[in-house]
Amino acid sequence: MKLEIVTREDLNKVLEHLDLPEYSGSLTALLKDLIPSYRSDLHPYLSLFVNGRKVEQTEWPSLFIQKSDHLKFVIEPGVTGTAIAAIISVVIGVASAVYAMVSMHKLGKNKQKNTKQGNSIYDVNVQGNKVKLMEIIPENFGFFKRFPDYLADRHVFYRNNTLFCDMILCQGIGHYDYKADHSDIYIGETPISELKGCSAYVFEPGVKITAENSPEDKSWYCWYSSTEVTQSGHTLKSGQGKIDTSSMNGVNLEFKGNTFSGCNYRIYNIGYGGCSGGGTETVRIKQNLDLKWANGTIFELSGAGNTRLVGTEIVAAETDAALGIATLTLKCADGFKPDGYFRARTTEIQTSVDEETGEETDTEVITRNGDYLKVTLSAVTSITYDTIPSGCSGGKTVTEDEANTTEALCEILEVIRSGEHVTLKFDSSDLTVPEYPEEVTPSQPYTKITATANHLAGSVFQPMPADYPFEDNGLYEILNYTNGVYTVKRLNDSYGDVSDWHGFYSTGVNQEHVLFTLISGQASDGGYVGSYRACPYGAESKIFELDFSMPGGLGKLNDDGEFDKLSISIQIEYRRAGSNEQYTVIEKTWTNNTNDQLAETVRIELATAGNYEFRVIRTSQEDGSTRALEEIKWVGLKSVISTIDRYDNMTVLICRFKGNETLSELSENQLATYWTRKLPAVGYADSDTDSQSLLPTRDIAPVVQYIVRKSKYRNILDVDTLMEFDELWRSQGIECNGSIDSDSTLLESLRDVLNCGFAVPVVRDNTLSVKRLHAGAQPVQIFTKSNMTSSPVITYSLPKDDDINEVVVNFTSPKTYKTETVYCHTDDEGNKRITDYPESDNQERLDAWGVTDREHAIALGMRRLRYLRNTRVTYDIKTELNGLNCNFNDLVGLVLDENLSNITGRITAINGQNITTDIEIPEDCWDGVIYISRKDGSYGEYTFYRNDSHSLYLDSYPDIYWDSEFGKSLEYPLFAIGELQLCWVTAVKPESNNRCSLSLINYSEDIFRDDIKEKNQ
Repeated sequence: MKLEIVTREDLNKVLEHLDLPEYSGSLTALLKDLIPSYRSDLHPYLSLFVNGRKVEQTEWPSLFIQKSDHLKFVIEPGVTGTAIAAIISVVIGVASAVYAMVSMHKLGKNKQKNTKQGNSIYDVNVQGNKVKLMEIIPENFGFFKRFPDYLADRHVFYRNNTLFCDMILCQGIGHYDYKADHSDIYIGETPISELKGCSAYVFEPGVKITAENSPEDKSWYCWYSSTEVTQSGHTLKSGQGKIDTSSMNGVNLEFKGNTFSGCNYRIYNIGYGGCSGGGTETVRIKQNLDLKWANGTIFELSGAGNTRLVGTEIVAAETDAALGIATLTLKCADGFKPDGYFRARTTEIQTSVDEETGEETDTEVITRNGDYLKVTLSAVTSITYDTIPSGCSGGKTVTEDEANTTEALCEILEVIRSGEHVTLKFDSSDLTVPEYPEEVTPSQPYTKITATANHLAGSVFQPMPADYPFEDNGLYEILNYTNGVYTVKRLNDSYGDVSDWHGFYSTGVNQEHVLFTLISGQASDGGYVGSYRACPYGAESKIFELDFSMPGGLGKLNDDGEFDKLSISIQIEYRRAGSNEQYTVIEKTWTNNTNDQLAETVRIELATAGNYEFRVIRTSQEDGSTRALEEIKWVGLKSVISTIDRYDNMTVLICRFKGNETLSELSENQLATYWTRKLPAVGYADSDTDSQSLLPTRDIAPVVQYIVRKSKYRNILDVDTLMEFDELWRSQGIECNGSIDSDSTLLESLRDVLNCGFAVPVVRDNTLSVKRLHAGAQPVQIFTKSNMTSSPVITYSLPKDDDINEVVVNFTSPKTYKTETVYCHTDDEGNKRITDYPESDNQERLDAWGVTDREHAIALGMRRLRYLRNTRVTYDIKTELNGLNCNFNDLVGLVLDENLSNITGRITAINGQNITTDIEIPEDCWDGVIYISRKDGSYGEYTFYRNDSHSLYLDSYPDIYWDSEFGKSLEYPLFAIGELQLCWVTAVKPESNNRCSLSLINYSEDIFRDDIKEKNQ
C-alpha cells in the first residue's frame, strides 16, 4: 500500500509519502494504528483518492485497503500552513511539533533560494502567480518585477460564447506607486494596456470594492474550482454502457500480454459478368474494434474463455504402445512461453514394508497431477490432381485433404523444452495418434493424380489451471488506444492496481462472446457524470456555476453544405453532499446550426448555503452521424466561498481577461507588476496608514524604519543614526529592492536589508542602531595592559591552499529580474577581477537579497572576499566592565607589550596642558602621540612634548574634568604612547566577577578598496 500527500496548489508535488507494502485492512484501523489520537468524527480539509477514485469522508470508516492500493490525500484550500503540518502529521503519524517545522519549510522557504538570514531572493525563474494556502503576505520594498499571489482561484466563465477570466491578486502589504494606464502590468512580455479585452483595477488597502469601481458587480467574489471538473472536461454521451462482441459481424478479438485488439468486417456483395454467366463476389472491409472510451476509463470484462493457445504447428507425434505413452512435439505460438503454470505430473517413490514377511515394496505415487491440455490432432493425407477441362474453361490443378482426427483433454506427464519447440508426453489412454487415411478419392473428375503427401495438423490449448491467480474476467483501466490496440492494466475490486498481473491468460485465442461493461459514473457510459462536490470540505456556498462547452459547434451538415439545427439537452441535478436527499433537477437545452465553438456558464443561486454535490446527464440521444456536430463537455464546477469586498493592509489587483488568445498567455500564470513600494520618509511618519504621507522609494533607511515600527519594538530605533546612514546611502546611490515573503525575525529581516548598505543592526541599552565597517574610523576605546586583566591571546591564521578565493554573488538582474550571478576574485597583484563563470572550488556563496545592480553586487562580493583574505589575526582579551562599552563592529585599539617601545600607565595629575604620569618616560621619547582615557571609557588623542621623566606637555587642553575621587573610588585616567593596533570587535561576552571578554579581529583598510564611492568623492 502506497500513501501520498499533495496540496491542491500543486497536485504533482508530493509533500510526504509512506510505503506499507504488506498492509491490508480498513482505513480507520490504519489511521488509528499510526495515530493514537485519530478521531473518525473529525472532518479535516482533505480529499481522499484511492487508485484515482475519490472516496467521500462518509465512506472512510467502511473503506478496506488492499496491499496494492494507492492512496492520495489532497489538502484543500482554506488550510493554514500550521494546519497543513497538523494534517500531514495526523496522516503520516509523526511527531507534530517536529514535523510542523519540516513541513512549513517544504511548503514555503524551500521553494526559493535562501540567504543565510532566511529571506529569499525573489527569483522569477521559479516564481509565478500562485495560490498561497494562507501563507505569509509578502512585504515588498523598492521597485522590481513581482508576480502577485492569487487570493482565490481564477474565476473562468462563459458569456455570449466568449471565455472570460477574473483574477483577484494580492500585490503585498501596504501602498504602491503605479501607472494609471496600467502599462506597468504585464502578461508575459506584453503590457496589459496593449492587449485587447483586458482590464485591471487596483484597490488600495481598506478600499471597498463595489460594482462601480470594479469590472462589474460581484467580480470580487472568491471562487473555488473543483479539481474533479476541469477545462479538459467530461464528455456527456448518450452512448452504450455495454458492448457485446457477440453481436458484431465476424468479430475477431484477441488478447496478448496486457493488450487486446479486435476487428469486425463490413460485408459487401459485388456483381460481375463472364462467359459462365457472371455472378457475385463478397468483399469484406476490416474495421478495428473501437469502444469509443477515453484513456482512464474503467470497465468490466466478462465472457472471456480463460484458455490460452500453446501452438498450432505440429512437428511430430507418435504413440508408444509398449510404454503407453503418446509423444507430441509442436512449435510454441507467438506470445506463449512455458511458465510456472505449464506443469507436468510429479511423482515420488514410497516404500512400504510387509509387517509379516518384512518384504519392502516400492510404489510410485502421484504427488501432484499435471496441468491439462486440450489437444486436437489430425493425420492428414493430401492429394493433388488435374481436373478434366469443361466448357470454355480449361482444366485446373486441385489439392484436397482427408484426415483422421482425434480430440482429447490430456494430463501432461512430461515437458521437454527446446528453443521455440516443446515436446509433451501424455498417457496413451488420453491421446492416441491417429493413422493417416489409406486412400483419398478426388471429388471431381480428373485426368491424373500428380502428388500425394502426409502431414500432421492440429492445435493445443491450455484451459486455465484451477490455482491460476487471475482469471481474465474482471476490472480493467484503459491506458492507451493506438491503431486498434488497447493497452490496459488490471484492477482489483477496490479499483487498485494489481501489481503482479502479468497479462491476459487467454493469449492467442479468438474471443467470440466478450462483454465490455463500463463502470457507472464515468462520462463514457452514457449515464450520470458525477456527483462531484462544488465546495471544499467544511465550506458552504449558495452560489454555484457549471460550465459547458461544445468545442465543435452544434448542428448537422446537409447535402447543400449548410448546417441544419440540432439540439442537445442535459439535466443538472444537485443535493447536499453525502446526503440521501432527492436531487433537485434543472433542465437545459441548446439549439443551434453552427460549427463555431459554443459555451455557456450556468449559474445557480440557492436560498440556503450548504456544501452541495452536482451531477449531470445527457438526456438527448446522439445523432451518430459523422455530419453531426454534437459533442458537449462539462468543463467547470465552481462555488463562491467568500464575498469579502475589502482587504485591509494590502493592495489588491482585480483583472478581467476576455478571449482565448489572452487567456493562453496566462497558461503559465505569468502576470507581473513593475511597481514601487510607498513608505514614510525617515523620521517623518510613524505608520504606513496615511497614504498622503507616503512616498515611493527605493532607499534603505525607510525600509529599516518601517520594519522596526511594524514590530512590537517600534520605539527602539535610533532615528538620528539612521538619518546619517540615509545620507550616506543616498550619496552612494545604494538601493534596496526586495521582498520578504517567508517567516523571518526582526533581526533577520534587518540584517538582510542593512546588508545592502554594508551595515549591520546593533542593539544596546534598548536602542537599535546601525553600524558599519568603513575606512578612516576612529577607535572608540583603547586597551592596554593597564585595563586588561590578563595578557591577550593572539591567533594567526596562515594562508592555506583551501582558503576561500572566490565569492559567488547571486543578485536580481535589473533587466530580466531573474537571478544573475557574478564571481569575485583577485589577481596576482591584489586587484579585483570579475567573471561570469567559476574558476575555483574554494567558494563562498553570498545571496545578495534586495540587490538589483551588478556593481552593487560586485562591491558586496569583493568586500566579503577581501575581508576573508585580510583578516587573519584574532585577539581574545579580558577586561574589567569597561569592555561592555564596546559594540559589535566597533573599532578599538590595542597597545601590546610585545612592542617594547610602547609605554602605558596612569595620569596622576593634570595642570592645564601639563600632565603627570606614574611611569617614567624615557629620555629618547621627546614627543609623539598620546592617547588618554575619559570617564566613559573613550579616548582623546593629543600630541605631547617631554618636560621631564614624569611630566608631559600637551598641544591642547585635555577634555577631562579632574575628579577629586581619582586614585580613590575612581581609577586614574589611563594613557598610552606607541604603536596602536586597530581591531574590530566581533564579540562581547560578560563574565563573572565583574569581568568581560572581547573577541577582536585585525583591521585592514584593503577591505574597502572596491567599495561604492560617494558621489561627491
